[in-house]
Amino acid sequence: MRSRGLVVAIAVVLAVLAAVGVIVYTSSVRENAVSEGTHQLVTSTQDIPANTPLDPLIASSVFKLTAIPDDAVVPDAVSDVSQLQGQVTSAPIYQNEQIPLNRLSSGPSNLIGISPGNVGLGLEINGAAAVNGYVQQGSHVALYATFDKGTFVTKQTLKFFLSGAQISKLQSGASSSSPNLILMPTDYTFSLVPSVKILAVTNPPADTNTGKPTVGTSDFVLDLTPADATNVVFAVNHSTLYMGLLPPENEKGYGQPGVVGAPAARVIGVNRG
Repeated sequence: MRSRGLVVAIAVVLAVLAAVGVIVYTSSVRENAVSEGTHQLVTSTQDIPANTPLDPLIASSVFKLTAIPDDAVVPDAVSDVSQLQGQVTSAPIYQNEQIPLNRLSSGPSNLIGISPGNVGLGLEINGAAAVNGYVQQGSHVALYATFDKGTFVTKQTLKFFLSGAQISKLQSGASSSSPNLILMPTDYTFSLVPSVKILAVTNPPADTNTGKPTVGTSDFVLDLTPADATNVVFAVNHSTLYMGLLPPENEKGYGQPGVVGAPAARVIGVNRG
């Protein structure tokens, strides 16, 4: 009887092991079927705003590997969490989406993506002059400056807007004790910077009912060449600044500046050349 009981027990154990083996095999086959035709890529378990250091989020296990179908993989997608170490987001990263390398900046020295050779310049503009809050990060804008009548403007600044003949004509009709300064004989509006990219922006909060921006002050960071940055800083303290939003199909701006006030021919006496 003991012998028969032992045989039955061994048979039961073998049956259980066989069932477990089938389950493990089936699971393995299923996993292999899922993994075929996919890539394991890093995704986030939460939304991450721009300019966020990623090391604290790595320590908090915010990132995970997700199987992404081969035909849905974006170029330069992060495939290992180690690629995020020491990085800062240069654009928002959304929950469960792939993370392309172009949304990252290496280290804190260039958090907002300043172009090589340029400087990031902060600028504060109010209301309609800031396009009523419709300028967004990545937009391209033109900057206009109006120098009031009686304002002293350096010849170096005017070289960016007028030809040599025009500056000489303007200087001959203006009174100034300094050869390098010109007293503006009338209100005059220049295209200060034909096109500049917005690196960062803080607009007034949107109206909760309409979703449209409210009236207020907008703060910008502009991607400017050093020369343009110098002119903008000068214009902030000596003129009235106005911003124009450029369309996507013409991000480089327009060739001819708009002029407000006395006609250019009457002010400078010669055609622009």
